[in-house]
Amino acid sequence: MFVHQDKQIEVSSGINKTQSHFLVLQILNDPVPKQKSYKCLGQIRWLINQQNCFKENEKLLVYFNKKSGHPSVSAGSLIMLRKELQPIENIKTSEFDYKKYCQLKHIYAQIFLNDNEFLQIRRENTQSVLPTLDSLRKKILTIIKKQVPGKSEDGLLEALLVGFTEDLDPAIVKSYADTGVIHIIAISGLHLALICHILQFMLKRTGHKKSGRWMKLIVITSFLWFYSLLSGASPSVIRSAAMFTMILFARNILRETSLFNILSASAFLLLCFDPFWILDTGFQLSYAAVLGLGLFSKPIQGLIPLRNKSLEAIWNAASVSIAAQILTTPISIYYFHRFPVYFLIANLLAVPLSSLILTGGILLCMLAPADSLASSAGLALGLLIRILNGFIQYVSSLPGAILGPFSLNIPRLILIYFMIFCLYHFIKSKEKKWLFIILAGIGIFQFLNIIRQTLP
Repeated sequence: MFVHQDKQIEVSSGINKTQSHFLVLQILNDPVPKQKSYKCLGQIRWLINQQNCFKENEKLLVYFNKKSGHPSVSAGSLIMLRKELQPIENIKTSEFDYKKYCQLKHIYAQIFLNDNEFLQIRRENTQSVLPTLDSLRKKILTIIKKQVPGKSEDGLLEALLVGFTEDLDPAIVKSYADTGVIHIIAISGLHLALICHILQFMLKRTGHKKSGRWMKLIVITSFLWFYSLLSGASPSVIRSAAMFTMILFARNILRETSLFNILSASAFLLLCFDPFWILDTGFQLSYAAVLGLGLFSKPIQGLIPLRNKSLEAIWNAASVSIAAQILTTPISIYYFHRFPVYFLIANLLAVPLSSLILTGGILLCMLAPADSLASSAGLALGLLIRILNGFIQYVSSLPGAILGPFSLNIPRLILIYFMIFCLYHFIKSKEKKWLFIILAGIGIFQFLNIIRQTLP
């Protein structure tokens, strides 16, 4: 935690409040149009105070005034400016803690620039992998915009395929959140699992010899990590890539895998990389969902034994959604103060349809050189996305789709998880003592609730 502490520019040894200073800022991504500005992420490289030059390393949000037209900067551009940084503030009309969200991404400040308030010095042409990924992402976005009709449709495919969410329709995002399927838009284990299955199918003929197995492992893991970086390297997708790498490596050396060991090991390694990820909502929800699947999916499947294969497949899919929801619901209520009632109905169609759309998106990129084939694939994808969006919007419009607002503090959140794990032990052991512990937990929860309501 000490090593990863951020050093902000305001406490830099180069800052002198009585003297003016210049900042040399590098633009990290292309500016994206917003309502009144163009937004991008920047990083302060140097602070120049008179004849002294101090090396800095702080990220900040950069907003260019839209009235001045599209800024002439792009990813890699270096600009010089002399203007005070502004602290990030929360949006008054929203309960979302945007300031904390930015701090978890190591962003503490923002700056608003007019056309005459900065000077472009040059553009850095680095040979690192990040500009290459950015260039590839732009090409994929260009293919999607060209071949998929409809702004809402191509916006959703951009989010599904490469994690680009700037073109998403806010009304559609709200519908996905209200129905509990927002995880489809955020690239995570669902996407990597599908890509892993596709790659394993394609490499099926590599053989079972030792050299063939290792070649297959290197190709699959390399592609998974490449895709994780391409899609933005969020904590949830990095978690998935780390877990898949460990599982595939273990299988390659003919070892048994334990979900709980792999969860713990991947979490430990990721938190060594960035300890602040433990406070990230996506990180917490991602691990809670996978742990819920490991603990509850099989017990829930066994509650209703079915002989009909079609009904069994539907129930298995439903039990997976219920199992993931058990451990993610308390965190979701703690942060977002509401619960999506129709999450099960929405997931039953949304998960398989989004997987089909993602596969189609990969196929679309492969067919891009053949314009006529790509056009046909784009039309088919547009139709599938319209069906998915229409279904989700219909479910979100049903009466009682959202329960809330709820209020949940840390002690009651911990107590809820304690009762959930007691329930798991009861399901596994059938011992009555776990039921009595759960009843005692419910009593304590109600007592804490009464105290909260009586306090001013």
